[in-house]
Amino acid sequence: MSRGEAPARLQHIRYFVSLPFDPMLRLATVRARPGSRAPALILLVVSAAASAGIVITGKHIPPWSFGFLLAVAAGSFFFLLHRETKRPALACWMVFAVTAVVMTISVAVPPRTSNDVWAYAIYGRIVTAHDASPYVHPPRDFPNDPYYLRARRGYHDIKSVYGPVWTGLSAGVMEVADENKLAARLMFQGIAALSVLGALVLLWRRTKDAAVLAFAGLNPVVAASIVNGGHNDALVGLAVLGGAFAAPSSPILAGLILGAGAAIKVVGLLPLGAVALWAWYRRGLRYGATIVSSGLAVVVAGYALAGGFTALRPLGRGSRLIVHHSVWYYPRQWIAALLRAGGATRAHSKSGAAHDIAIVGTVFVLCIIAIVVLARFRKQRPERLAGASLAPYLFGAQYVLPWYPGWVLPSLATSRRTLLAKLVAVQSILLFVVDPDRFYTVHGFSGAVDHVIQRYLIPAFEVVVIGALVANGVSRLMRKRRRVERPAAPAQRFEEEATSAAPG
Repeated sequence: MSRGEAPARLQHIRYFVSLPFDPMLRLATVRARPGSRAPALILLVVSAAASAGIVITGKHIPPWSFGFLLAVAAGSFFFLLHRETKRPALACWMVFAVTAVVMTISVAVPPRTSNDVWAYAIYGRIVTAHDASPYVHPPRDFPNDPYYLRARRGYHDIKSVYGPVWTGLSAGVMEVADENKLAARLMFQGIAALSVLGALVLLWRRTKDAAVLAFAGLNPVVAASIVNGGHNDALVGLAVLGGAFAAPSSPILAGLILGAGAAIKVVGLLPLGAVALWAWYRRGLRYGATIVSSGLAVVVAGYALAGGFTALRPLGRGSRLIVHHSVWYYPRQWIAALLRAGGATRAHSKSGAAHDIAIVGTVFVLCIIAIVVLARFRKQRPERLAGASLAPYLFGAQYVLPWYPGWVLPSLATSRRTLLAKLVAVQSILLFVVDPDRFYTVHGFSGAVDHVIQRYLIPAFEVVVIGALVANGVSRLMRKRRRVERPAAPAQRFEEEATSAAPG
């Protein structure tokens, strides 16, 4: 026997000796696996239960009880992501099933904070029942409509700021629901829930990673704000993710999907441009131009059918709105004070300051987005680049509401390990904490805490993140310009390559 034959023969002997014990070893492995899953399952169920508790209790609990439920839901959510990153244990179907249950509860319960569902309803009724345009006529022009009283809070004098695709979908919903308010509510909330679940299905097929699904669906903001409020932001998020996933194989389909998202909310133009830039770099100018042209065709055709520039005019009013937790709130106050010192009336000083901030803030955010996208488009996959193009808006825009992260969470799920994705998740929780529709007036210590979070903590957090985004993007662009062959690895990066099981 040669020396090379002995090891091979020993391997055969070991194989046949262990063969009778193989079923026992497999059974032991199967029995051990649920034990390792127990902590992750507990975190999954606790986070989902706390999110459902927030939805069910709504405004009927004091601020501290709400804070406790949110802390449990968010804490379990973040701990679950950390555990699944270090020691994956959950199957995708578990996360999907639990999320589906929470989505069902969120749809069954009436909206607890936002009034947007009834705004969608009255805008759809203006088209179907009154044969008019919601871009020309505000709801107050139809005071006898059965939905007017519900939409009156916050929307009685506001023309629609939503794109033609959403207006058409709202009209279709109201054509079916007519004056049945329960049916109208359930359909709008159902669209939001199905959009979230649809995004989870796409992520499941692409990554086979339970943590990716948890990032996109288990965040308490998704159930308690986006789905329960029936917000169309979930549909925008699905369009961004679906269009980005389609970009490598079908430029026309990708453009059509991304264009549909932009025709729901105009902010969808940002991922359309980012994905087109990725396509130009990876596949050539013609490929990128196909995505842009097909996407813009949907937007232009939709707005042309909706009334042309008339349908765009309401967006001007929306751009002048500023929330208290925005980094632009105090600059607006300072500009208004300067205008009043110059002799302007209070009304003119406020409108003038809002107009100036609208221009400066929009240009500022677009510049940050340009830096972020240009620094990443050569190495990032399209869905990550699409999410990165929307993330700066959440930190630097003058008007950001708690459900706006619905645009970003699905497309950033595959890069959940990156600092940018984690910061977006934290920002979504902070925005939900200061939702102005949850507690109209909060007094005492709770009110003081809310004031500090809204006026100081969130703006400071946003300034730090904006500075980090700019610094990180500029440093990346400078490194590329110098063409350093072996750059020193930074201590901490905003983005990592290959952060999921998704194919590159």
